[in-house]
Amino acid sequence: MYRIGIDLIIASFVVWVAVPIAPFLPFSAAVKATIVATVIAAAEVMFWLGVLLAGKEAARKLKAYWNPKHWRINRQRLDQTNDVKQKEERLEESQ
Repeated sequence: MYRIGIDLIIASFVVWVAVPIAPFLPFSAAVKATIVATVIAAAEVMFWLGVLLAGKEAARKLKAYWNPKHWRINRQRLDQTNDVKQKEERLEESQ
């Protein structure tokens, strides 16, 4: 059940890819709006069903992992290392 819940949570984020693609589909505006509304509703249902199956803690960890705000903090922590060799390698890679 835990694995199914995690899969549903991940799939709910993947389904959101359809929202920015919908305006470029060859349908009328009403059909595009229906597609977007259906995708959003399906993503929410999948996410909350996944939370029920996997547990609240697993959902919190996944949301934190995918939050871009946390990505930058981790990168800043890497930049604050005392290892001179790592800093030099990172500097060379960025050039």
